Amino acid sequence: MLSPNKVKEKALKALFARKLIEKGWLTVLLGYLAKESELKVKLRYIGDVTLQRTDFEILATHAYYTAKCWPELPEELARAAGGLLEPQDALSWLVRVLPLASYACDKLRSLGKNVLITVNTERATLKFNEGSVAFRPLSLNFSIVETFLEGVYDIPEVLSGLKGREVIDVGANVGDTALYFILHGARKVIAVEPLPNAAKYIEENATLNGVSDKVRVVSAALSSKPASVPCDYDILLSGGFSTLKGEGLCVVPSVTLGDLLNMVDDPYLLKMDCEGCEAQVILGPERERLRAFEHIIFETHPYITGVSDEKLLASLKELGFECRLHRVYEPKLGVNIYHCKSLSKEFSA
Repeated sequence: MLSPNKVKEKALKALFARKLIEKGWLTVLLGYLAKESELKVKLRYIGDVTLQRTDFEILATHAYYTAKCWPELPEELARAAGGLLEPQDALSWLVRVLPLASYACDKLRSLGKNVLITVNTERATLKFNEGSVAFRPLSLNFSIVETFLEGVYDIPEVLSGLKGREVIDVGANVGDTALYFILHGARKVIAVEPLPNAAKYIEENATLNGVSDKVRVVSAALSSKPASVPCDYDILLSGGFSTLKGEGLCVVPSVTLGDLLNMVDDPYLLKMDCEGCEAQVILGPERERLRAFEHIIFETHPYITGVSDEKLLASLKELGFECRLHRVYEPKLGVNIYHCKSLSKEFSA
């Protein structure tokens, strides 16, 4: 039997779903309680849709938890979805992005951070102590949460020397890390992303923030050969796509580390979150070119590459880098994030 607090919470969740349902809320609620699989409803800002029973639960639960940080955000997301997509597609997007919003709220509360998020059909804006950044609403995904709310790349030693320097960002996704580095002073970012729709959002998001002159988008795979990738990959999941395991109908060109270095004059930082390509770079024929950087931040994916972290770290040590574990990211998969600094660059300075 549920405790009084649990009963109260369930009632509050149902009431939050009512904020998103324009017509038929009581019918839907009764249908949900009767365990009906499909429910007809008119969503506020979106229109008439067929609502799966599980969708109602998602709307109720995650609208409730999201509102703990941003009371207006559930309705803002619904309004944006209705203005950008057809009703059923808008519902699908909403029931997938609301869990992302409630997850972000939970993370911020646990970290003691205060971030304001507002959304309309043109932009989703994040305002925090360091400033603000905006994204196209349909480009919202977990990478943005990781970069700006969880602080995956908050490494003071790197950020303190970033002003006026240049970055090569491999696995740039929708441009979240490129914008993060520019916000912290980078003069130029080479943003490498193999997924065509994600690369398109890098350009749009850079323009939205008025920094398109500082971001050069390279829609390619860091590889020795072209890659076949999905033409329209799910943006909410795009941060986990690997050219080593996935494929699709769009063929994107390859680019080498040497090609990327030719695009910059002052290679300060190399960031790699490319779901496996880091092993090819660190152990491959161009590994000596890594000496050009003062700092390297990379994510490991041994479950994809079959290469241990120890082997990668040993290679970097041979090249004159001192590496430390920055974050244990996915313990079950062995995914970690390392920060390496060049000792030769440190001594020459």
